[in-house]
Amino acid sequence: MRLVRIGRWMRAAAALALVGCTALAQPTTASLENTYWKLTELGGRPQEPHFILHPDTRRVSGAGGCNRFVGSYQLNGDLLTFGQTAGTMMACAEETETEREFFTALRQVRKARVSGRQLELLDEADRPVARFEAVDPK
Repeated sequence: MRLVRIGRWMRAAAALALVGCTALAQPTTASLENTYWKLTELGGRPQEPHFILHPDTRRVSGAGGCNRFVGSYQLNGDLLTFGQTAGTMMACAEETETEREFFTALRQVRKARVSGRQLELLDEADRPVARFEAVDPK
């Protein structure tokens, strides 16, 4: 009788261990909305700008490398477009070109593709205009 109980306990422990290992092996997919998306590439160069989509208000907020911005967006499935944005106007000599390219890329976006913790923003021809990665809050 005692051997049966130990056997059941060991099977249960093995099953829990298997579930735990499976959960660790599977990459989590970040949600397009409510995620801090840090730009990782724009025009083939690594970058620092970021944005967050706020689904409750359909507003986007973030930074273009120097200046902070807010604006609107529309999301329908994987179709994504950004509306008008407004931002601060700080003078930042080094980030000016990056910021200009970042905002130009946002105006070209027509679709979003999330894969794991990576985000690609695509233009109307499904060409990537920018890539981002999800960043965990600290």
